[in-house]
Amino acid sequence: MVIGPQNHIFVVDSLSALINLKEITNNTPDEDLIFVYQGAVNDERVKKLLQLTESALNKQTIKTSVKRKIFRVLMEAIQNSYKHQCEVVLGDDSFKEITMVFLRQEQFYELILGNYITNEKVDGLRAKMDQINGQSEKELKTSYRNTLNNNARTKAGGSGLGLMDIARKTGEPLNYSFSKVNEDIAYFTFTVKIYKVE
Repeated sequence: MVIGPQNHIFVVDSLSALINLKEITNNTPDEDLIFVYQGAVNDERVKKLLQLTESALNKQTIKTSVKRKIFRVLMEAIQNSYKHQCEVVLGDDSFKEITMVFLRQEQFYELILGNYITNEKVDGLRAKMDQINGQSEKELKTSYRNTLNNNARTKAGGSGLGLMDIARKTGEPLNYSFSKVNEDIAYFTFTVKIYKVE
């Protein structure tokens, strides 16, 4: 872990993601770059990332209610990346990693997450995100409640509850992309905007 300009935290375990961290950090003023992480994740690391994120949020001069919303969205997004990540083998090395960039923009905060995902999961995740994006605010609220009430859960976690929660809390469509890496894996990029004003 390296403390960057103005005490921003930069944690880099490996340099293999498709999100161009160098471009993002070079094009973002130091005061707007809140948090950058690229590396391995496990249950313990997710907890640490959430603690570091909460600490970074506490340094921001925004309403407590907005901080809570941002933290909740970040937590769901990080857990989603963690849940859908896959192990990547490169030569003799294998790794699991996510990339996370948390930025302050003029009117909103932006979270960019990326991770490798197996191609067999792409269609299901895309379908779930498109389904959520196709719903009105009222339909999304109903779907969320129905999923909770029907206890429609899988071994890997909720049945899209985290993604629904992100869409509900941000009021924005889920912005995502998949970049095919090879026949087995793709790179999943998920961008979330959380507006400063409620």
